[in-house]
Amino acid sequence: LSVNGYMAFATVLDQGPTIHIGPDATDWPQQQDPAMIAPYLCKQQILQNGHAAFKAGVHYRVILRQSMIGQSSGQNIPGYEGAQPYQGQGYPSGQTQYSSNIYGNLNYGRFQKCPGTGENYVRCDSQGDNFLDVMMQWLQEGVAGATAFRADAAVVVTWHNTASALAGRSDIDSGQTATYQVIWLTDQPARLSYVIINYEHLGFDAADIRMGSRSGRCVAGFNGGNHTGFVPVDPSFMYKNTPKVLAQRSGVPHMVRGRYMFRVDDVVRPGGCSNKTGGTFPLLIYPNIVNMLGEMSVDVNGMCLDRAVSYVLMIERRQTATCTVLNPAVARCNIPKVYAWGTLTVYFQPQSGLGNDEKAFVGYIYFVPPTLDPMRLDIGNIYDWYKNPLPSLTMPISWYPRNFTNPELIYQMESNTGGGAQYSISQDQLYNVQLGLYVIGYKEARDDQIRKFRPEHRVLARLTTYSNMNNYNYRWLAQKERINVYQVEQWYMTDWERMNELFTYRTGYLKLAPLQLNAPQSTVAPQLLSGLVSSPISLHWLWSTNDPQYQDTTFSTQDQDARTAFVTKKATEMCHDWYDEDGAQWNFIRDTETNASCPCTENQAKYDIGRFMPHPRCSQTFRDITCTSTIGAKNCYMSASSLYSSYAGPTGDFFRENYGSADNIGTGPGPQHGPHNAYGSGANSKLFPTHYGQVCCYDENGFLMQSSYQPVVKVMEETPYNPGFPLRAYEFGTNPYMGQFEVPGLSAFHHDYAPYFLCCKYAKFRCQLFYWRRPSSGCQNYQPPAIGESSGGGTFFTIDNQKFIFNEPGVYNYLYIPQTQTTPEVKIQIRLERYPNRKVDFSLLGRSSLGQSDLVEPSNITVITGVAIEATGTDRVHVLARKDTRRFRYRTSVIVGNILRYFDTMLIQKFKGVLVYVNNVERGQPEVYVVLEEPQIGIRIRESYSLDIDRMLQYQESMGLLDLTVSVPPKYGVRPDGDNSQQQQLRQVYNLPRVAGVIRPFPDQEMTGSLNQPLQPQDVNNDMYRQQIISQYLIPGSGEPWTNQNVQTNNMYGLPTENMFTTSKDEDKKFEVFPEVYMKSGPIYAYSSKYQTIEYRFNPITGSELQNLIQTCIGIESGAPYNPQPMTGQIYGQYARNFCPDKAGEIFSICGENMPCLYDATIFNTKILGQENMKAYDSFAQDRLQAIRQYNSCGPVNIEYPEFLVKTPALSSGYLQGDTLHFECSQTHWIKGDHDYKCSIVVDHNDPYNYRFEWNKGWQPWCRTREFENFIKWMTAIFATLAIILVFVMIFLCCWCVKRKRLAEKEQEYKRISPDEMNVMLPYEPRQRFQSQEADTLPRKADSMSNFDGRKYGEKNGVAYTDSFQTGTLDIRSRKTQPNPKDEEDYLPGRNTSV
Repeated sequence: LSVNGYMAFATVLDQGPTIHIGPDATDWPQQQDPAMIAPYLCKQQILQNGHAAFKAGVHYRVILRQSMIGQSSGQNIPGYEGAQPYQGQGYPSGQTQYSSNIYGNLNYGRFQKCPGTGENYVRCDSQGDNFLDVMMQWLQEGVAGATAFRADAAVVVTWHNTASALAGRSDIDSGQTATYQVIWLTDQPARLSYVIINYEHLGFDAADIRMGSRSGRCVAGFNGGNHTGFVPVDPSFMYKNTPKVLAQRSGVPHMVRGRYMFRVDDVVRPGGCSNKTGGTFPLLIYPNIVNMLGEMSVDVNGMCLDRAVSYVLMIERRQTATCTVLNPAVARCNIPKVYAWGTLTVYFQPQSGLGNDEKAFVGYIYFVPPTLDPMRLDIGNIYDWYKNPLPSLTMPISWYPRNFTNPELIYQMESNTGGGAQYSISQDQLYNVQLGLYVIGYKEARDDQIRKFRPEHRVLARLTTYSNMNNYNYRWLAQKERINVYQVEQWYMTDWERMNELFTYRTGYLKLAPLQLNAPQSTVAPQLLSGLVSSPISLHWLWSTNDPQYQDTTFSTQDQDARTAFVTKKATEMCHDWYDEDGAQWNFIRDTETNASCPCTENQAKYDIGRFMPHPRCSQTFRDITCTSTIGAKNCYMSASSLYSSYAGPTGDFFRENYGSADNIGTGPGPQHGPHNAYGSGANSKLFPTHYGQVCCYDENGFLMQSSYQPVVKVMEETPYNPGFPLRAYEFGTNPYMGQFEVPGLSAFHHDYAPYFLCCKYAKFRCQLFYWRRPSSGCQNYQPPAIGESSGGGTFFTIDNQKFIFNEPGVYNYLYIPQTQTTPEVKIQIRLERYPNRKVDFSLLGRSSLGQSDLVEPSNITVITGVAIEATGTDRVHVLARKDTRRFRYRTSVIVGNILRYFDTMLIQKFKGVLVYVNNVERGQPEVYVVLEEPQIGIRIRESYSLDIDRMLQYQESMGLLDLTVSVPPKYGVRPDGDNSQQQQLRQVYNLPRVAGVIRPFPDQEMTGSLNQPLQPQDVNNDMYRQQIISQYLIPGSGEPWTNQNVQTNNMYGLPTENMFTTSKDEDKKFEVFPEVYMKSGPIYAYSSKYQTIEYRFNPITGSELQNLIQTCIGIESGAPYNPQPMTGQIYGQYARNFCPDKAGEIFSICGENMPCLYDATIFNTKILGQENMKAYDSFAQDRLQAIRQYNSCGPVNIEYPEFLVKTPALSSGYLQGDTLHFECSQTHWIKGDHDYKCSIVVDHNDPYNYRFEWNKGWQPWCRTREFENFIKWMTAIFATLAIILVFVMIFLCCWCVKRKRLAEKEQEYKRISPDEMNVMLPYEPRQRFQSQEADTLPRKADSMSNFDGRKYGEKNGVAYTDSFQTGTLDIRSRKTQPNPKDEEDYLPGRNTSV
């Protein structure tokens, strides 16, 4: 505390006539720039020669709430009976604007000393509690968002009747003194604070004589220190002309004159109102994170308001928000539905005002989907709402009562502007309101008016009503209630709609909003007022609510079972309906698998930053595994942006037809044939965004989990095997958010998550239906990215497998990809700064010869301190390491569009074309991920290797250096193995852009680096590498003055020359008045002009020099050389102090031959930085080998899974080349079909370059019960025996039948032969065995039938004779009816005449 009107947080050297602070007034670090709160900074004095009644001095006191010392109010104060909080307005009734605001305080006076403290100025008693309560009421009246702030401590400093440095007795007599006060309030965690500045009177403008203002001009403002920004108390031109006007004006004119309020967090934001005219004044908006569903209110601090004027909040590219004037400092605006995700600029001004002086107030609001809204209604564990039955009959709900105000009282405030009743924001009566809890159903249904499908939000019912607590305790405490889920106060659906329409709402959400007075009791859905909405939930518990069959007087277990059975039945029907509905839509699986195929292993997904990100609810990386749809997965990853697809029709492109897409480059020894692969469908096809997404889950071994295997192992309710599945509605949506998928989170639940619960959780044996529509990816079309890393003191592992150490200060093009017909322009720049010499002891400042300019002494090693990222049509993102002594709470600064972004409540934030998310496992957001959506390029930024500094007792804060990991997708044609031999040809063939930068410094050289080759000493600051990198990639004007910059002459490829750290995009220049602009433009290790001379120029250390330095330091440390000359020992000692690391002998034992470790441990003089760089380098080199590996996949086996079929082992992977799947049946069943499958390569022998990977062919495996199998075996044996017997019987019967037939034929033939014919048929002479004495009676060939006497023949042979020729009966040989005698003569001798 100083009499010169400031509260400083650093050493202030204020011996001179003028005290300069801020980036514009100081030459830091040559001059100091201390951090301070300066209500009236100039040289002042406390006069001692005034009159008898004159009192002057600087008074201060610390006030603590009694609960801060471990006791509740009154328990540690002797004689205290109990304290009641002060209920007044904070200022006396009837007080005018021009009355005193210091001595008018009712609680101003002597306080009791706080017990347990050693100083008298620390107070904690009932009056202190009342004082803090009054200060809270003041803040609520003037600062937007202060209603939920609880002040637990305060520092009060009063400068009473101070005079200018050159003032005398005459100045006092003429009233040229100043009285002002600072009240600094903070909460118990010390994360949020407010500052109230009171000016009683200001009698001088500068530390000059007789009202002069030529020298020592007084300044009022907040200075961040070390050029981190300055915020004036009043940025108007009137303050610029005369600072004394601060006591005449006010930021809260309805309270008192001369009072100004500020929110002091990581940066300073002005509260209250301002009379700023022209230019830009930052609005203070609370909350500045708004649900995209709208229907909520925000409070705004901007211009000083007039109740007779209407004000609006204009939203960029959206409709305006109507505002209500609460008081001259605060307006409340009702935000409409704004379907956007990201930051939108807002302008606050009168609705009819067109003057330039009314257009100065600019702010921003961040719109988010309901699933990520930090202000959403808290309804407990969200996944309990997806269980059947619900785990409890009453579910929890909580909210902060100060988020709701009585709309009727607000209306009265508007209507009583002519002297009627006025209500203060701090009054409890304003928050006395009845709240209704409504159930809102969501679906995407057909709209016949617009002939499209569109989202529908319908109020289904009001569950219950609550009274908003408005007493003292609930100013900052949450109100907690219970919801009786099986009781509905009022339905807004008819009975028919409840039986038919209700089940069409698969998902919905709850909304807590004020009740509308005198609202009619009807089934028509009401228009709800502004309120809080919850996350999406399932509405299955509402299906049976108030159903007549479940309205018993007592709730029983049977009733619960009946409800559960009813939900199961309806869920089965709805699952089938969804299956049919989804099947009628476009088969998006062909897009997801072709353009967003899952990485084959988790290691690949981890490093494919540009296309995949850890799932926000299902990832151990973020230590958030609360999701229930992927139980059993170790880690899940999802698309970092909506799926980008491409034109799939014919193009006539010869190279596309013959070579496929650019993603196939280098994946085989020759031309690649077949379908298009991975990302992009051809060289001339531009990608366009869709609304699809991909989710990939990996088991404990890092392999993909397949949805086709899930039904096999689902043997219990909560099966520990639930793979990821593609999303028809990407959870993060697609810009612009309009039409059917305008609300990202709700669309995802409607199309994907709710059907999962219907089919897999509520219904029985229907999960396979869901996975038929949502099959998981088999990574068949996945191509790994090219990844590179930069860490420590300039260690670079490039995306094309080059390794080197490069050191040179300046801003460099880290990665540049020019815009082509199919790809956008990508610009990534890094800032390399000389790391300070940590041997300098800051505590010696002012105590020895160490001056301000000597605090930052640069060393001969450079580190990355900032990265700037931008692509065509995207916001510009800066990720910066914070300056020394400012890395306690936040270790990095994330600036998007010149606005500092925070990730305390929202870890994932989207901006225009950019996704930014942080890993909050370690404190201070040390790990930041940035994804360029359309280029699909991702970068991970870590500060100090994301170390847990809290466990490192030797460090007060982190080290202040960044390491980067960048991922470039295969569509740019960068080969990760470093083979650039065909780069020029491939660029021409596939129209590929030239990818260049420090992370790929030699894109045109055919250099191939070995994958397993370590970094060699000759790769450390190699002069050939250095000159080429500096000449091609250094931004002009960013390096040291004497650096040889040949960028303009060598810039033949059109690399950017704009410094992205010091410039802004046109649409972001309006935010340059915000203090955070200084964080990105200036270096974090600035050093004075003393070290900017040729004597201290940067001298890079090569590998051989590093080894010699270590050996020399080890020799000095061990005592050699012996017996030095008189001056030699002193020289060696001086050399060791300036250049040698501490304990140099331990470096080799720690680092071995690892060059990054040797270099960092030696030059940084910090072994832990060397060890961490060695770990980072070695782990990256090992992981990179696995990440860039090309896996061959057959995809999951495409077979059905009947009952009792088991894959062995059940949870093992089965999709990569060489994987074998074995199927078995349970012990009660036998396996049938082909039960062994193997993934292998199939080569076309006619074309060896044409091959594929597939499973062997086979029959579908299935299971048969052992009983049925035994029954079939016995039946088979029985029927086989019977069949054999039957065969013999049939053979016998056949033979017997043949025999009988032949006998019958002979008998029939015999019966048809006549006696005469018989004589003819008797054996004749050639047949010797039939010859007898009657042989002569047979006719000869020459004889005629007329000469043959049959009777005679019959008498001799005992045969009856029948004259068949007379009767005309035909023979069985079909002889003619009237045979020709000549023919008979020729025929008969040849017949078989035996009988």
